[in-house]
Amino acid sequence: MSESSFRAVVAAVLVGALALALALATVTLLPSPEPTTSPSVAPSSSPSLRASPEATPIPGPVFETPGVVGVGQIARGSQSAETLVLEFVEPRIDAISNAPGSFRVTLTDQSGEGSTVAFTGTPSVLAPGSLGATVGRPAANVLTIEILASDRFNIESITITDLGISASPRAVVGPLVLDFSSFAGSLSAGTVAGDPGSPGTVIERP
Repeated sequence: MSESSFRAVVAAVLVGALALALALATVTLLPSPEPTTSPSVAPSSSPSLRASPEATPIPGPVFETPGVVGVGQIARGSQSAETLVLEFVEPRIDAISNAPGSFRVTLTDQSGEGSTVAFTGTPSVLAPGSLGATVGRPAANVLTIEILASDRFNIESITITDLGISASPRAVVGPLVLDFSSFAGSLSAGTVAGDPGSPGTVIERP
């Protein structure tokens, strides 16, 4: 091999070695890629995916607004026919607990005075046997209704009949008022608020 050819070979080898060295240096100095991470997914706020709290039952009244069939006009110092009807109806089948309960009905004149008016007659009770309902009259203008139990699978009702109303000469002229109160025991939730209507109207004696 001539000297010139030998030099050419050596030069080619040196150039190749230099190129390889530069390539290795470039790879070494390049920054390594950062690891990729998946974006965090926030919990879904969709109502269909959220746990819904259980509904809390709200106790309701044991009777709807009482029904009243009045006796009409009552002159001062007289009494009506015994046509008064009071009706109490359970709003749903399970409103009354299967346990004893009671409430009272108080009659007053227009001014709120109870000594000038009174129930007359002997009250009768129409009610399912499951209630064991009774009615008493602890005062002339007061009725007490009591039950012993309740049927939890049927609507219960209590109807009071065979009563009239008397008005003394001192009774205030105007519509009479019934107050339903003292709900106790299984009837402690009382009635729906509402005006049951007047049981009669006191008028001047003709």
